[in-house]
Order: sequence, then structure tokens, then C-alpha cells
Amino acid sequence: MSTAIRPIEIAPEATTGTQPGSRVVAGRECGTCTLCCKVAAVEEVDKPNGVWCSHCVPGKRCTVYDRRPPSCRSFYCQWMVEKGLGPEWKPERAKFALVRTEGGRRLTALVDPGFPSAWRRAPYYENLKQWAVEAARRAPEVYLVDILNGHRSIVILPDRDVEMGVVAHDEVLHLAYRSTAMGQLIDVSKIKRMTAAD
Repeated sequence: MSTAIRPIEIAPEATTGTQPGSRVVAGRECGTCTLCCKVAAVEEVDKPNGVWCSHCVPGKRCTVYDRRPPSCRSFYCQWMVEKGLGPEWKPERAKFALVRTEGGRRLTALVDPGFPSAWRRAPYYENLKQWAVEAARRAPEVYLVDILNGHRSIVILPDRDVEMGVVAHDEVLHLAYRSTAMGQLIDVSKIKRMTAAD
């Protein structure tokens, strides 16, 4: 028996990974899923992407839950807030957590380094690619679909995936659109982050 792959629509106005939990889908809860405690960075406790938080008992709980940092209190992955994402998208099953940042303009799969190619499996890759196609249609607005495995970044574009390597703290990913004889092409590069002094 074969199952057709149907891209899932994620609403453009969907919450970011750091919005209050008022939009959590009814009936959803983290339960035994603690993957965000590994894949997401937490500045307040100097925890980088891709390593377990020292306060987490994997698969069970946060040992400082009542005193957890503000970024942890407000964090919700897309599986928690998007009705269209089925049980296969729960991070502990998918081996990555989808998050929206930058006002909903960036969709990132924060991948468990223990399963670095999890995002390439069906139905995940097909959906990521479709979301990249939809993002490109919003030009000249810039929307980004990417994979983050620790600090290693891969940008998903409609026609290719671009390995960006490590993106430093003072760098950002930059998309540029250009017209060619074959149609619109998207270039991606790393540029220095603008600071208040610039």
C-alpha cells in the first residue's frame, strides 16, 4: 500500500518558536518529548544548539521547570502550534524540531545531531522543499527555509539545497533574487550581521 505525499500548509501568520502558548493546538502536549532541550540554544544558560541542557532528564523533564529561563518558558515548536502537522512531526519522532523565527519569515528544522539526515526522510523532505517553493513565490519579500544541525546550516531552495557550513554568531544568511534566462534564481550567502553601531 502506498501513501501519497501531500505537502502540509503552514499558515504564514503561524506563531514563532518564541511566542506565548495561547495558540497551542488543543490536546497537544510535550509529554515525553524533550528534544527542544537538546536542539535549541538557550542563551540564558549558555547552552548551544545540539547538546543536552544540563537541566534536562531526556525523555522525562526539566529539573528546573518552575525556574526555567524566559526563552524556555515562551518556546513552542511548530508541532505544538500547527494543526496541519500530524503525529509524525512531533520532534521526538521526527528527530528535529520545526521552529518559526524572524516574525514568521524563517522556518528552521533544528536537527538532533544524533540523527543528522532525519530531515531528508519522507514525508519531511518533500514538505520542506514545498515550503521553499512557497517561500520563493513571496519575492521580493525574503522567506527562508533551512536546516540547522548544531551550528551547521543547510538552506533549502526550490531547485537545490545549499550547504552553508557553520554560521558564526556575527553572521546571518542572506538571500538575493536575480533574473536569468531560465527564470528567477536565488543566491544564498553569509554576511556580517548589522550592529547598532553600523
